[in-house]
Amino acid sequence: SMKTVTEEQLQAFILKAREKKSRSQATAMPDPLSQLVVDDPTSKGSKRKSQDEAARISIEIPKRGEDVTAEGDETNALVPPTKK
Repeated sequence: SMKTVTEEQLQAFILKAREKKSRSQATAMPDPLSQLVVDDPTSKGSKRKSQDEAARISIEIPKRGEDVTAEGDETNALVPPTKK
C-alpha cells in the first residue's frame, strides 16, 4: 500500500509541477526578469567560449607577430642590398 501511495503522490506532484511550469512559462514570456534568467546560461556559455577563443587568438597572434617581425627584419635586411 505504501508503494501505491508514493506512486500516486509522485504522479500528483508531477501533474502539479507540470501545471506550475506551464503557468510559469505563460507568465514568464512577457516578464523581462525571467527572460534575463533564461538568457543567463546561454550568455555565460557564449562568454566562456569567446574568452577561450580570445585566449587562443591572443596566444597565436604574438607568436605569428614574432615570426612575421623576425622574417620581416631578415627580408628588410636582405632586400636593400639586392635592390642596390
